[in-house]
Amino acid sequence: MRKKTGYAAFAVLIGLVITLSQGCGGKDSRYTYRDAGITALQEGNYEEAIASFDKAIHSSKGLVQKVDIDILKYRAEAEFLAGNYKEAGETYDKLIKADGKKPEYLNLRSISRAEAGDLTGALEDYKKSGETEKDFKSPGKLNALLSVGALMEKNGAIEDAMALYQEALTAGQKGARLYNQLGLLSMAKKDYDSALSYFDRGLSSEDSGEVPELLFNQAVAREYKGDFKEALTLMQKYVSVHGPDEAAEREITFLKTR
Repeated sequence: MRKKTGYAAFAVLIGLVITLSQGCGGKDSRYTYRDAGITALQEGNYEEAIASFDKAIHSSKGLVQKVDIDILKYRAEAEFLAGNYKEAGETYDKLIKADGKKPEYLNLRSISRAEAGDLTGALEDYKKSGETEKDFKSPGKLNALLSVGALMEKNGAIEDAMALYQEALTAGQKGARLYNQLGLLSMAKKDYDSALSYFDRGLSSEDSGEVPELLFNQAVAREYKGDFKEALTLMQKYVSVHGPDEAAEREITFLKTR
């Protein structure tokens, strides 16, 4: 069975929040350090990027210009990608104090706190960023939901995670990753009919292509129900669409013997 939490999407999310400004020359040290940090970030040298962004921040007197906000956003991204989740959360603290409690900041701090193992803080930020259909369109909202839910699952609070996902679904949240997660939790509870319903909805979603394991998991759910012929058909379809892999080939070999 495959499982995808969506943490890898963090770097894509942050790109929705940051507005890249054009180079401003090397006379202002803030821009010089900032540009060096961006280059290091793009090259995957996260600690180097953090150091450059720190120099850029310390070269100015307080958060008085848009560039300072911009630098903090980049630093939070670099800290997160470096695995410094607690520090990333603290950088979002500064952003929120300097630029207001914007939903995207709360969502991204929620993700950082979840990765750091702070369930209380992560859940608080997720809820503060809003729970209406409009709120679910804010950058990072879905990833915050899945990050908080994944931490609940990790802590053994499966029912709490399921309730959180279902509440979001009722409030208007959508997405293939959410349906996939609900399906996986349903399978864990041996509720295969519900699992199949969620996987079907996920495969019908506009973003279904982002979650190839939906088809794999749908086949597994069919297998658990004892519908081996349909499971084999679905697993073969998965391979034809996404290419062969060891797990799928192993399943196909097994299903052919049933």
